[in-house]
Amino acid sequence: MQAERVPAQRRWFTWSAIALGVGFVLSPVVYLALVVFTFAAVDGSPKRAGCSEVMEFAGASMPAQATGASCTDTNSLMDRGYTAEFRMPRADLAASLTAAFPRVRQVETYGPGLRFANSQETDGTRPQGQAMFLELDVTYEDDATALVRVKAFDV
Repeated sequence: MQAERVPAQRRWFTWSAIALGVGFVLSPVVYLALVVFTFAAVDGSPKRAGCSEVMEFAGASMPAQATGASCTDTNSLMDRGYTAEFRMPRADLAASLTAAFPRVRQVETYGPGLRFANSQETDGTRPQGQAMFLELDVTYEDDATALVRVKAFDV
């Protein structure tokens, strides 16, 4: 008995169906692997950043009296953010910070220190490429010095 030859058209259909089935099964696996790889590649840990980059994103300038500045990039997969810490003399602190950070206004605080935020700003008034939210927290360290923490971030 002789084996009957399968026509070329039918072989092509068979191999196409197999390839389509394999692709259908492997597509979700490949997609899931890419998602896991993407999230694993972004560790989310803070990294040192240049203070000029942080101030540019905040729409501000580092106050002339600032000392010991330390700036951090807190970017994550979904949003952009920076923090900065520096010390300043307490004399005329509110006026110095308002001049250096023109986008913020002093807000009510519930304890010692000062707090500034850009709470009255809307997307229409926010400069392009700058932080959506800008917060300054001031903690008095002693009679002459204050620690200023800046948070600039988008969500």
